[in-house]
Amino acid sequence: MMSAAATRKEPVIFSQVVEAVFKHAIKGRLDSHTRARLKKIGIDLDHPFLVAYSVPTWFAAVGVCSEVLFPDIPNEQARYRIGRLLVDGYGQTTMGRAVFAMLRMLGWERSLGRISRGLQSGTNYMAARTRFLDDGTLEVTFEVMPEFHAALGTMSGIDPHFMHGNMDAMMELVGAPFHSGELLPVEPGSQRVVYLLRRKS
Repeated sequence: MMSAAATRKEPVIFSQVVEAVFKHAIKGRLDSHTRARLKKIGIDLDHPFLVAYSVPTWFAAVGVCSEVLFPDIPNEQARYRIGRLLVDGYGQTTMGRAVFAMLRMLGWERSLGRISRGLQSGTNYMAARTRFLDDGTLEVTFEVMPEFHAALGTMSGIDPHFMHGNMDAMMELVGAPFHSGELLPVEPGSQRVVYLLRRKS
């Protein structure tokens, strides 16, 4: 019988996410000291990107970039900015240009159904759900799939502020008629985050 450790599913971030940020969105903005810090974390910008990276490596890299690129604002706002930059960077890739053109053509309502598919092209462990509340507010929930909870332990697999920036940028991209998302309170270590997007008047 296989042990639980042998069958445990490991959550990862795929290379296209890392490439979108480091090769496109912030290319040329990191000095040699920062590049050395990233290499020590596990992202070597002088070599081809790996196929995938661990969640702790990715979170640490986002933390370094937040600190270096946005030193004059609170860390939560800085991570929000990095989340927005991911969308900018992905849009500069060949695949990203094609995907974004398709989403614009589909329009914002039909694009909502593709959020989970988009997540799963960048990670192997996250899913998303959307629903409209009675007052027309859009509720967006990002969550870690249950089979990955054991591998994460007490560490959350979601950076709520990074995802907030990512989501707001995507909503703008597809022309969704909402204000910036409102992040609901998140318990430490939670594997779910919820945002409310209220319609513009």
